[in-house]
Amino acid sequence: MDKLNSLVEKILLPFSAWVNNNKSLQAVSKGFMSILPVTIISSLFYLIANFPITAWTNYLASSGLDRYILIPYNVTMSLFAIYAAFSISYAYAVSENEDGLSSGILSLINFLIVTPYMIDEAGSLTYSFDWLGCKGLFVAMIVAVVTAKVFVLFQKKGWVIRMPEGVPPFVGKSFASLIPGFLMALVFMFVAIIFAKTSFGSVHQLIYTYLQTPLTNIGGSLPGYLFMQVFIQFLWWFGIHGFNVCAGIFMPIYLSIDAARLAGETTNPIGMSLMTVVGQSTVAVCLVMLLFCKSRQLKEIGKVAMPAALFNIGEPVVFGVPNVLNPYMFLPSVIIVPLVTNLFFYLGFVSGIVTPLSGAQVSMQVPVVLYGLVQGNWMVAIWQLIAIPLAMVLYLPFYKMYDKKLLAEEQERESAAA
Repeated sequence: MDKLNSLVEKILLPFSAWVNNNKSLQAVSKGFMSILPVTIISSLFYLIANFPITAWTNYLASSGLDRYILIPYNVTMSLFAIYAAFSISYAYAVSENEDGLSSGILSLINFLIVTPYMIDEAGSLTYSFDWLGCKGLFVAMIVAVVTAKVFVLFQKKGWVIRMPEGVPPFVGKSFASLIPGFLMALVFMFVAIIFAKTSFGSVHQLIYTYLQTPLTNIGGSLPGYLFMQVFIQFLWWFGIHGFNVCAGIFMPIYLSIDAARLAGETTNPIGMSLMTVVGQSTVAVCLVMLLFCKSRQLKEIGKVAMPAALFNIGEPVVFGVPNVLNPYMFLPSVIIVPLVTNLFFYLGFVSGIVTPLSGAQVSMQVPVVLYGLVQGNWMVAIWQLIAIPLAMVLYLPFYKMYDKKLLAEEQERESAAA
């Protein structure tokens, strides 16, 4: 334990503090969190249009309703980079106590400037969905952070147009964004011109080729995915919110993979949807405590934590058992259960036993088993049901040892009080 505490003090706590204090990473994380409803709305309409009932899909196709139902999908997921460009820049400016709305709008302008477009013979300007969706996410992130940083710098330094007193605040804010907005638009315009003259054709193609694709290949590989799952649980074991710390790193990668799978461009089962579907472990823990533990502490925690566990909320277990810095819980909660349950689902998908997840985003708080049904995939619901006793078997020996210790302590206290 002393060595582990030393590890926490020297490496993990500084790393966690750096991530939490890094306003760029926090802006990316908060920006993506704020537009999760976009992905969920998109996914719901996609599921309606592609619900696995042949009679239903045939009716939609014959009536022509399918193309109308997919309009919400196309204006959400197919424009996801646009929403990210705005929300990330907004989040960064707000964290610096500056005008988030102006920062977000400037970021959106700059993103569209560097995004390739076409002009037809009639003079109409047309953007392709290619770079406005998840393929353009990394450029959107970079543009958003750069725009927000420059905007905040100009505001802090006072390099803005100040309106006289008596002018409404919203008018003053509009003029305050003129100088940084014009200068940034000029710079991003030159960036677009320069890259248009290269073999890449755009900054999007460069970033996608040399940054987004390699990171997606690493993060989307089975070893990379499993490492991330273990690392998240490792941080949780120290009481650090692993998901929040790592979200800014893995969410862009996993969401882009899910979007590609939703569009039929990949069969890779890894992504945010896989992270969400493997959510039955907390239910398994509560069942172990309720059915097999004898100590009052664990039985009471099982009762209290079960309602939250059904909605994939694990904090009552993490801090109630507690899992935090508990040597009995390190192996099962950090290594064994995350690896086995994730592999269980991964192998089920790649083997074809379970119909792969579509890539549609469903809220993490959708109850276990119901998640699979909402995905329109009853086999996922069955697989989740099987995974619960699997996780229970993995947790049981460790909880029995811990329960034996707690029971002995409770009996000792009762004897001392008698």
